[in-house]
Amino acid sequence: MKPVLSLGASASAMVTRRNTAVSEAAPCGRFVVEHWRGGKRINEYHFPNAVTNEGKNFLLGVMFKGATQKTAWYLGLISGTGYTALAATDTYDDIDQAGNGWDEFAAYTDPANSNSATTRPAWIMGSVSAQSLTSSAVSVFDITGAGTVKGLFAVAGAAAAQTKSDHTPGSYLWATALFTAGDVTVTNGDQLKVTYTTAASA
Repeated sequence: MKPVLSLGASASAMVTRRNTAVSEAAPCGRFVVEHWRGGKRINEYHFPNAVTNEGKNFLLGVMFKGATQKTAWYLGLISGTGYTALAATDTYDDIDQAGNGWDEFAAYTDPANSNSATTRPAWIMGSVSAQSLTSSAVSVFDITGAGTVKGLFAVAGAAAAQTKSDHTPGSYLWATALFTAGDVTVTNGDQLKVTYTTAASA
């Protein structure tokens, strides 16, 4: 039997090529914390942060909608006491408030500020380079009481944003982070020396 050629048959093929020009920007960051005791560095911790929804919204507002830029930024410590969880929906207004998954660890002084007993250390920023922004000087927490530190956070906003345990509306919680190696136990006289980097993408 001879093969039959059907003139109604057709064949087609499609070739797709990935668009390699696409770049996805997702804000991120990383903390480096040196733990000092008795004048000696006893440990060093490296861990990533998560940028909150509030932080992302603030970034987009400044970049594209004319929102007011914040040039003064501060770092704080997350307490292990009463901790349950971090969430992308955490906001500045939630800090130390009922129902929030974490509280601020406030048993420290800020040696770089004259009101050292009440202020959060400033994040001293260098220049933007290679799509990232990092500390030009360490932010120092002089621990004044024993406790457990679970992580760190970064904030900006009104003048009160520099005050420990402040949660006044009008400021912004940019990022939160937990020590990936576990909670850090601190005692009176310890120092935590922090370097922070934020970047446009991982």
